[in-house]
Amino acid sequence: MLNLRRIPFNSSEYKVIFVNFLFFFSIGSSIVFMPLYAEELGASNFMVGLIRSSYGAAFLISAFIFGRLSDLHGRLLFIKCGLGLAAGAYLLQIVAPNPIILLAVRALVGFCLGMSISAIMAYVHESGSRIGSAAAYGSLGWAVSSIVAAVFEEYNTLFIASAVAVVLALFVSFTLREERQTHIDVAFFPLNVIWANHKIYLPFLLRHMGATAIWAIFPLFLADMGASKSWIAIIWGINLGGQFVAMQIVQRYNPARMFTIGLIISIGVFTVYALASHYLQLVPVQICLAISWSCLYIGALNFLLRKNVERGTAVGLLYSANHLGNSIGPFLGGAISQLWGFGAVMYCAAGLSSAGLLASRGAGADTRNRVEEV
Repeated sequence: MLNLRRIPFNSSEYKVIFVNFLFFFSIGSSIVFMPLYAEELGASNFMVGLIRSSYGAAFLISAFIFGRLSDLHGRLLFIKCGLGLAAGAYLLQIVAPNPIILLAVRALVGFCLGMSISAIMAYVHESGSRIGSAAAYGSLGWAVSSIVAAVFEEYNTLFIASAVAVVLALFVSFTLREERQTHIDVAFFPLNVIWANHKIYLPFLLRHMGATAIWAIFPLFLADMGASKSWIAIIWGINLGGQFVAMQIVQRYNPARMFTIGLIISIGVFTVYALASHYLQLVPVQICLAISWSCLYIGALNFLLRKNVERGTAVGLLYSANHLGNSIGPFLGGAISQLWGFGAVMYCAAGLSSAGLLASRGAGADTRNRVEEV
């Protein structure tokens, strides 16, 4: 596990880890009760899914565009711009009067955050930090946001906390330094990067479509089983706290193998969700969920960053796949739960993860580093 006490306070590694912590704290603070907030504004289950989808679609577009641009023009410019704009977008959530306006605001939040995420992860790799450790502290940010949500519960307080977090991250980002890098030519639509890594992108997309179909209605699912707001935040936080530990362990192992293990465990977790009859039964399941996501996410990131020279583009495409799932999955979750109930959503997610497992076959066969080809 990364020991921050051994890292000088003013080091780039410490600072970028803190930026990542604050970045994901801001996301978690706003998202944990978003379905409940939307429902109180008058949104149906289907509309709740659309609101989540708007966020994912905007994040997808932004991560693709600005991941590529960070390969061309450097990382820090896009880290700073995204963080600064996200602060204002978070505050707009407070004044959304109805579900339609909330949908537009959440799309704006997603676009602003997408500007920064690929550049942050590429900067982490290029600064010599360990991806697993940096991502783990991002998950810790999510976990802390769940604790804050469990304590305060009030929507506007959490939206303000999100804005404050990205402002602090912006201030820290101004102390980061970026060494001059070789200009990397990347096609506007990088088919070569997509094809070279399609056995990562497609399974990741399929699994994440299923997962986000669940997350779009997960607070409603838990509330339906009798969970209070505090328990919803605690159950959410168990997953995130587990990721903090698991990510720092799985980074030591073969990325392709970890990726496959993440898909297998996901199938089991989503199936158990469908069979649960009380929210407390999900407490141990959340630990398994944390392991599954850690294996999948860290496996994919390390695979892409080690294999590709176009790191911003490769990681940006992963986040685009992530948020394509974020845009399609919630639509599925809202529609399926409206028609057939929450259990059908869980089985759908397990089926999509199974398809992802089949699509990932042979992902680790070509271990040749594309850096050597460029």
